[in-house]
Amino acid sequence: MEEAVKTQKHDPAELARFCVKCAEDKLAENIVSLPVGKVSSVADFIVIATVNSEPQLRALTGFLEREVLEKLGRKTLHRPEISVDECGWALLDFGTVIVHVMTPETRAKYDLETLWGKSGK
Repeated sequence: MEEAVKTQKHDPAELARFCVKCAEDKLAENIVSLPVGKVSSVADFIVIATVNSEPQLRALTGFLEREVLEKLGRKTLHRPEISVDECGWALLDFGTVIVHVMTPETRAKYDLETLWGKSGK
């Protein structure tokens, strides 16, 4: 499996759509996918999803990591080991797509859609 993980490539838009679908499957809310490739060298897409509890946040991030690895053969490049109980925010970096899973309070506080110059709709 390790070799497959290294060689499989996916279109960033396809990966972003897959992450959105996974978030929908785990009942995340207000899910947006922002194309940021023209204004950022960090990623091509940022996916933002809201969850209503810390257990749902942990469940969704674990599910995303497993599904992207199993279905698309992609590992996360970076996942900070931050206690989600303290911050209400988890970030998964898949290279061309970065996924932010946040509680409503954290999402309102940091307002990433506005930061990236998008309405979120």
